[in-house]
Amino acid sequence: MTAQSPAPAAAPVATGTPSDVRPRGLAAGVQLTGPTNAPICNIANRPGDRFVVALGQTVTGADGVALPAGTPVLVELAQAPAEGDFAFRLRGVQIEGQFVPADGTVRISEGPITERRVSKGGSDQGKVIAGAVIGGLLGRVIGGGTRGAVIGAAGGAAAGTVAAARNTTTERCLAAGAILSTPLTAPLVFP
Repeated sequence: MTAQSPAPAAAPVATGTPSDVRPRGLAAGVQLTGPTNAPICNIANRPGDRFVVALGQTVTGADGVALPAGTPVLVELAQAPAEGDFAFRLRGVQIEGQFVPADGTVRISEGPITERRVSKGGSDQGKVIAGAVIGGLLGRVIGGGTRGAVIGAAGGAAAGTVAAARNTTTERCLAAGAILSTPLTAPLVFP
């Protein structure tokens, strides 16, 4: 009699169905916070411009999945007002080299908004000087002498000053490194 070889072992059979597999990710409400990588200004930037925020600390989900500190988070400028607050939207997160869309409303957690007056174009000093020169020439011609030239120059300089003031606007900026924060408004599913 010959010895029989043992029957081959059966391959293990998966007992779960694909619907039983839960995706890895972060739940709605999880907070993503970090500093901006560039200054954001209402004149230089427009709604739709995008900025990277580096996640400030590791964020871990209930299933143990984590986004490490430094993870790039993409935010979009929604509004860059001359007055009031900047508004941003969360666009996505880079996870394991892939861009994953995400939803959330971003707010400024830390970082002052600075304001400064800027010219819309041309030199303000040049407007004042040009106004004084033109006024002086007109005053001399119309007034007929030095007194008319002085009065015309003063009036022209005043007109140049008004023109320069009308030609300025307020630039509002959020400094690079300002802290932006957003709670996820929908789950963030990892790839």
